[in-house]
Amino acid sequence: MSLYIFDMGDVVLLGVRTLRRMADQFGIDYKEFRADYALYDKPLMDGYMAPEDYYRHMEMRWGISIEEDLFRKYFDPVLNTQLISYVDELRARGDIAVIGSNTFAPHWDYMKIAYKEIPEHFDRLYASHLMHISKPVKAFWEYIMKEEDATSDETYFIDDKKENIEAAESLGIKCFEFLGDNGALKEFLNL
Repeated sequence: MSLYIFDMGDVVLLGVRTLRRMADQFGIDYKEFRADYALYDKPLMDGYMAPEDYYRHMEMRWGISIEEDLFRKYFDPVLNTQLISYVDELRARGDIAVIGSNTFAPHWDYMKIAYKEIPEHFDRLYASHLMHISKPVKAFWEYIMKEEDATSDETYFIDDKKENIEAAESLGIKCFEFLGDNGALKEFLNL
């Protein structure tokens, strides 16, 4: 039996990016906006900063008024149904499949409402803002492996970010960098 940890954004759900549309709404240079957001990404993903606090920062930084949940407004991903079928095959052969995602409340809560079928396909869901640990901190995978009673040599990780792949590999986890190729993923999963 193996443990498979799937990232949510741009793996299970495709098209999750919101920052460009947020910047465009207020006429803020995207590059400048992205650099500023990077300073707050980890506290948001670790669950120590609420999106509302980031919006207050945006208001002060750019002199704008925010009356809506922008992270939710511009979050409209598409379910990777082919990957879901692979997850079902893994579970049918007795493996454990979980989601291990860097996320925060607006996206996580929306996912649970809009994609109610996702929990049916996975054994468990692990969200960074609830764990208070985000990738690429090694404790992220250590936490999940401990919860799932798995060792690194029986764990597989699928993510779209190279830095997360490298951190997981340093623990001895077998990894696949998902760049949109479901066929290559199927081969990695040995289906």
